[in-house]
Amino acid sequence: MTLRTLILRLLASLPLPFLIAGCSLTSTTSILPALGLSLHGKVHGGQQPISGAHVYLMAANTSAYGNPSVSLLNSGITGFSDSVGAYVPTGTDGSWDITGAYTCTPNTQVYLYALGGDPGAGANPASGLMAVLGSCPNSGTFAASVPYVSINEVTTVAAAYAMSGFAVDATHVASSGTPLALTGIANAFANAGNLVDLASGTALVTTPNGNGTVPVAQINLLANIAAECVNSTGPGSGPFSTLLGDATSDGTAGGTSPTDTATALINIAHNPGANVSDLFNLPSPAAPFVSGIATQPNDFTLAVQFTGAAMHAPTSIAFDAAGNAWMTNQGSNTVALVSSLGVPVAGSPFSSNGVNVPMQVAIDIHGNAWVANSGGSSVSEFDNSGNVATGSPFSLANSDAAGALAIGATGDVWVASPTTSDVTMLASGGSSSLITGSGIAAPYGVSVDQSGNAWIANFGANSITILDHTGTPLVNSPITGNSMDRPVAVSIDGSGNAWVSNRHGSSLTVLDHTGAPISGSPFIGGGIAMPVATAFDGAGNVWVANSAGNGVTELTSTGAPMLGSPFAAPGLSNPASIAVDGSGNVWLANQGGDSLTVMIGAGIPAVTPIASALANGSIGARP
Repeated sequence: MTLRTLILRLLASLPLPFLIAGCSLTSTTSILPALGLSLHGKVHGGQQPISGAHVYLMAANTSAYGNPSVSLLNSGITGFSDSVGAYVPTGTDGSWDITGAYTCTPNTQVYLYALGGDPGAGANPASGLMAVLGSCPNSGTFAASVPYVSINEVTTVAAAYAMSGFAVDATHVASSGTPLALTGIANAFANAGNLVDLASGTALVTTPNGNGTVPVAQINLLANIAAECVNSTGPGSGPFSTLLGDATSDGTAGGTSPTDTATALINIAHNPGANVSDLFNLPSPAAPFVSGIATQPNDFTLAVQFTGAAMHAPTSIAFDAAGNAWMTNQGSNTVALVSSLGVPVAGSPFSSNGVNVPMQVAIDIHGNAWVANSGGSSVSEFDNSGNVATGSPFSLANSDAAGALAIGATGDVWVASPTTSDVTMLASGGSSSLITGSGIAAPYGVSVDQSGNAWIANFGANSITILDHTGTPLVNSPITGNSMDRPVAVSIDGSGNAWVSNRHGSSLTVLDHTGAPISGSPFIGGGIAMPVATAFDGAGNVWVANSAGNGVTELTSTGAPMLGSPFAAPGLSNPASIAVDGSGNVWLANQGGDSLTVMIGAGIPAVTPIASALANGSIGARP
């Protein structure tokens, strides 16, 4: 026996620490990475090792959404292959080793998938578990960068939610090959590392940077739901029948039933409000992971709450093409820039460049951030690294308390000033135009459509003013009626419809591109309560931040509420802004809680920034 083989066997024999109720495993010894050695680890169902499982190494497909994942193992080396691809089997103690049987393309996204095996109750062909490895290193192997990997229900929950926006099932994880899509899926896979520790297979309490609170109890609850089925005899058992019937592709009885537990968790991530009662009651009292959730939750969304970065009364969020979030903080007079993982970027937060009670932020097609300063009668511009742009800050003539701000595809910046009831247009060429009249009255919201028209929400007149790119009102502007009641925001979807947030009316008025209300407008379902902002994901679904009730509403593009809406993400406190990133995560700025809430994988990946989506006609579409 070589020294290398001896080390591998010794490592494989070590017990794994788990956060468990009851105890067949009592060791809390940490298992350290074996630098320079091949991939290795164990597969467990709850506390029990799974023998005879097939462990696959898979890469996300980047040729088109919905395509099958790419199997990376070489069957000529492993000696084992089936319809999924080449695999290595687990031993009687659940251990597995991958020794030189693969290479991966640098920067592709890689995960482990363990299927079948015997957890002690007999063979369970529908036991499916996953663990995210992340971006393939330049070397083409993970030998020196990934620790010992525990594959269990907790790592599967983290994987299912992180890759939710790109996964159809456990073997179909894919994106398109556009630069934005490749960035989005890389950020999505990285998010799994914010939720779980791979070496131990336990949920993190805080994110690795230390500024995010991880929903440990919810992760463990979901893990227990899966464990009840993994540690069974398979689809014929009672628990598995319940899971297969409830965790369908669309959350309804008419959806496609999953064939394994990993796909079931992906489906739950897609439909977090479906069949909550049945799923919550599935785990037995001896469930292996400590959840502490004694009462049924509203839904199964997973959300991380971030603090720090001078977050004080955060008001607005906008994303750049890299997936970084720009955020205005009224209370601290700063603009923050955080990565897709919620980590402040070097130099952030920014307090110079004329930032003065910043309200709204938007990103132009070049990646520059523009900020409306309600305390300074000005607009500040930063480049994509937070440096002050030439000429910034820009003064607004005859205006005060700059509030809402939007950027069109051509780079024109529209700024609404509610205290003086006017709008300023800063043209991309450098000229400035002040627009008054035209029904503009205490404008609190502004958005730009694909034709370059600016839609202005008039809080003071219960109306919408539409101006063309020269500032001239359209013939039917301003538009009133259709239950508009103190509108505070307006957003334009991919069909050119304007979604107006009626704060006092607790409704959404939706107007087509001519200003006529669409069928069903105004919409009041899905828990809409004093809405203050809307955002669209890559499927055209509408996400609504409700300042009353601290809930998040999701509607289809036709205004129908999604199952379980409104969702109750942790930490929500008077949310003032909502946005969807390129990984499908839904972000909310908690003005009352001095924090960010990020709902992991809740939406469909969207094109960012919005100005770029306008330019290429991809509002409400995936990258």
